[in-house]
Amino acid sequence: MAGLRINRFIASTGSLSRRKADDLIKGGRITINGQGARLSDIVDPDRDVVKLDGRILDPLKNYYLAMFKPKNMLTTLHDPQGRPCVKDLIPKRYAGVFPVGRLDFDAEGLILLTNDGDLAHGLHHPSFDIPKIYLVNVRPSPQEESLEKMVRGIVLDGKKTRPAKIEVIHRGKDDAVLAITLMQGVKNQIKRMASSVGLRVASLKRISVGGIKLKGMSPGQVRELSASEVAALYKMLKKHNKNLDKSSD
Repeated sequence: MAGLRINRFIASTGSLSRRKADDLIKGGRITINGQGARLSDIVDPDRDVVKLDGRILDPLKNYYLAMFKPKNMLTTLHDPQGRPCVKDLIPKRYAGVFPVGRLDFDAEGLILLTNDGDLAHGLHHPSFDIPKIYLVNVRPSPQEESLEKMVRGIVLDGKKTRPAKIEVIHRGKDDAVLAITLMQGVKNQIKRMASSVGLRVASLKRISVGGIKLKGMSPGQVRELSASEVAALYKMLKKHNKNLDKSSD
């Protein structure tokens, strides 16, 4: 395993944010192999011993998962009303993972889960331009003018949505199936965009997030992302944030 900047290593133990780690380093409470740590220090997790107030800090293993969320399930870890949550589908060995973003209760499709806060932030934040693709059945069959309005952007909550990409997969007499690519995640965005041009979303399935695909998975299934899939996600994020450093794998 390659080196990590000291504050990132501390954050990887799951107990502190990088900002808090910086404060502890400045306060002299962090040591590396018995020596006081500096903000610029690089740690090799396989060889160096890092301590906080004399207590050894061990990094958590990072998990990266893809889940096929079924319909009628919340994209949360807990629900006071006792409704089904994605946590019910996460194997216990993946302790600490959380969903990146959300899907509507009645929607289905791809959800990514991880305990890697850096990756989760990048995938969820609209400034990173991570494409998400949805298969959407709308009724009635839309006019081209309506689709063009959705592509250009719709004003929601006083702000215009970012341009979308829409491909007509199937057009019937009374409905159509659209492949809609978004670069942001406003709450109920697709339903609200469709409603603004007189369409109703009959079903919605997310089939891709940043190049990770749902293909081949069944509702309720969970799988680990491959090393190449994780690397591809980080490579995509780095294009938009040169400060995002993934040097640990």
